[in-house]
Amino acid sequence: MTIVPLIQRIVKNRFGTYFNGIESFYLKNFLILIQGLLSKDHTSISAIAADEHYHIAHTTLTRFLQSHEGFWNALKSLLLSLFRRDMEEPLEESNRYSRVLIIDDTLVTRRGKKIPFASRQYDHCDNRFTHGQVILTVGEIKNKTFQPLDMLFSKSSEEERGSSGSKIDMAISWLKHNEVRHAVVIADSWYTNAPLIESCKQWFDSDFIGQLKSTIILCVDGQVIKAGTLLSDSTMNRSTRLGGKTIHYHSYLAHILSIRIPVKIVVTELEDHSRAILTSTDTQLSSERIIQYYSLRWSIESFFKFAKQNLSLSKCQIRSEQAQKHYMILVSIAYLIFNDLIEMIQTKQENVPHHKIFYAIRVAVSILALTFVYRVSVSSSQIIIPEYRYSKPLQLLLHSLLLIRT
Repeated sequence: MTIVPLIQRIVKNRFGTYFNGIESFYLKNFLILIQGLLSKDHTSISAIAADEHYHIAHTTLTRFLQSHEGFWNALKSLLLSLFRRDMEEPLEESNRYSRVLIIDDTLVTRRGKKIPFASRQYDHCDNRFTHGQVILTVGEIKNKTFQPLDMLFSKSSEEERGSSGSKIDMAISWLKHNEVRHAVVIADSWYTNAPLIESCKQWFDSDFIGQLKSTIILCVDGQVIKAGTLLSDSTMNRSTRLGGKTIHYHSYLAHILSIRIPVKIVVTELEDHSRAILTSTDTQLSSERIIQYYSLRWSIESFFKFAKQNLSLSKCQIRSEQAQKHYMILVSIAYLIFNDLIEMIQTKQENVPHHKIFYAIRVAVSILALTFVYRVSVSSSQIIIPEYRYSKPLQLLLHSLLLIRT
């Protein structure tokens, strides 16, 4: 079996007191799964178990995933405990919000008809129906990086009949259960509706920033108008720079007829002339800040893409509801560890693209796996690495792995 020491150190830094008080096989199996998700060519639990480096049976990992409910619940609680603790800290005078939360869902296509939580769903990207799981994700922006806090399976299509707002209900329940206060919640147009907006403002003392659908009815300057009409008729009178691009905008104080609280409306136009209409329940927030906050929403889309392509988000084929839920915890933690590795490399070398860092991580984990399997004593200076543009971050990562090798 191979356990990369750096990954083990990161896990113990985050959950050390917990893992120190339980049986060692929990840490062993957990690290094998984490390393498997971060390693090259491991696309499923079966593939991880089949790797000769681990010397573990597929049934062992499968049973570990679909049972030990206490272990997985405690791990999830530890993840959320840091978030709740930060929520209780007093706000800085320069920051009116204690947290920036992003809520969205993604569709994971599944072929197996008996996979839990999978049902007939409409894929808005491909404009067709497909069989898959809808995963509601809540995350926060911390140190300019998206960190997933929770990944929940939405109800199936059959369960949603007569309750079209099930994802909205789940989002509100999550905010209530985790005692969210003084946060700004960011979401796309699907979640920009009365139940979630009013709950954020009235129940959780938090503000909401989202994008309006063109069919929403507004009252602007005493005139009742559709959001789509306002979107097309607005004359952009101001501009701001964001991410090296110019965004033109026009702002209004308005009232959404379906919502019982006043909002601020910001109509935006990008350089390609595409327009969007943003709304904020914080009417005192500047238009530039509203645009900046909403731009953070893209980070959750990047997480979904990365998790699907590199962390095998859709590859767990186990027909157990508990195993599917536990797998979401595993993916979230693997992504947090990836962020930790990125931070370690970028403190020593700036401007390294994330996809190159991930490739370096995979190569490093694979190289270290071989050194553990064959018990070869090597140093980072003895490992020959091709001269690619990502070779420096790879050398840095390998050096860190080998320095703390146990």
